[in-house]
Amino acid sequence: MSLDTAAGTEAVAPLPLQFLDIKITPVTGGQFSVAMMATLLDEERFEFVCEDLTDARVDTIDQALAVIRQNVAVLVPREVV
Repeated sequence: MSLDTAAGTEAVAPLPLQFLDIKITPVTGGQFSVAMMATLLDEERFEFVCEDLTDARVDTIDQALAVIRQNVAVLVPREVV
């Protein structure tokens, strides 16, 4: 199972989304690191699947929020976004 879909496309997660782990960390040089991981439920195997969504460096909090928006949009159905 892979979520290797370009951010912003209309694809939805192939497994039900359980939760997102989002980390914003200040790094040297005044930038921020944004890391996101989704935990999905594989109902056929009855197990949780963790998938890295992104790991990016940005200059501002606004850019960090944009990265989060782009990656969350891939995971939720279009009528919810």
